[in-house]
Amino acid sequence: MGPPGVAGPIVACPDPTSASGRATRSDTPRPVWDAARRATFLRAAPLFSALPPGTLARVAQACRAHQFSRGEYVFLQGDPARSLNLLASGRLKVVRETDDGKEVIVRLVEPGELFGAAGGWGEASYPASAVAQDDSVVLRLPAAELERLITSEPAFALAVVCELGARLREAEARVRELQTERVERRIARVLMRLASKTGRRTARGIEIGIPLTRQDLAELAGTTLSTASRTLSAWDQQHLVEAGRARVLLLQPHALVALAEELVPPDTAPAGSADRDGIR
Repeated sequence: MGPPGVAGPIVACPDPTSASGRATRSDTPRPVWDAARRATFLRAAPLFSALPPGTLARVAQACRAHQFSRGEYVFLQGDPARSLNLLASGRLKVVRETDDGKEVIVRLVEPGELFGAAGGWGEASYPASAVAQDDSVVLRLPAAELERLITSEPAFALAVVCELGARLREAEARVRELQTERVERRIARVLMRLASKTGRRTARGIEIGIPLTRQDLAELAGTTLSTASRTLSAWDQQHLVEAGRARVLLLQPHALVALAEELVPPDTAPAGSADRDGIR
C-alpha cells in the first residue's frame, strides 16, 4: 500500500490532526461546510431525508466536515475506528490490502452513502482503507455522538440500522457471487450496479459516470485483470459495450442484464469469458 495521504483541514469544525494523526495546513480557500450546509445536504440524502427537522438539525450539528484531496486517505486499514462516515461530495474507493500486499477494491462510494461504519459499532480498527478518487468532503459522526443520537433519536437510529442492513445484504450478495457465479455474470453485475448508481444516458447508451479501469473492474468482480480485459474485449467486439482506457459505455444494457441474470444460456455467452478463471 502506498504512503497515506494527509487530510485537508476540517471545515467549520477546527481540528489540528488529519486522518493519519498528523497536523495539516492549507493555503487554498475551501468551501465552508457549516451546520446549515450540512443540514441542507442531509435533508437531500435518501438516508436521512425522512428525519424530523429537529432530529436532522441535531445530526448536522454533531457531524464534522473534513475535506480530502484526490489520492488522500480518509483512513487506513488498521487505523483506530472512532467515527461513522458519510460522503458529502466527491468520490471514494474502499480498498483492502491482501496478505501478499495487493490492494483489492471492496467498494466504490458515492455522495450520500455511509462508509467506514466500524467506528460506529465499537470495532477497534477499520478493516479496510478509504481513499479519495476526487477532491471530496466527508461528514464524520464521532462514535460518542452516534451513541448519543441513537439512544435519543429513534428516527435516526432506524435510518442508520436500515442503511447498515442494506450494506450487509450487499456484502452477502457479493460473497455469494464470488463463490457461485460465472465470471462473465459477475462482471455484468458490476457494470449494471455501477450504471444504476452513476450511469448517464447518452444517445448511444448508458455511460458509467466514474473512471473505471480494467483493473478496477477485475477487483470489483473478483477476477484477474486478464479475464476482465478478455471479457470486455469480447463484449466490445459484439457491440455490447464500448470500453476505453478508463471509460465504459453500455451500448446494449438489456443484453448485459440478460447476462447478469443468466437469461442467456452459457454456451451463447461471449467467447473468452465463460471460464471461472479459477476463482469461484
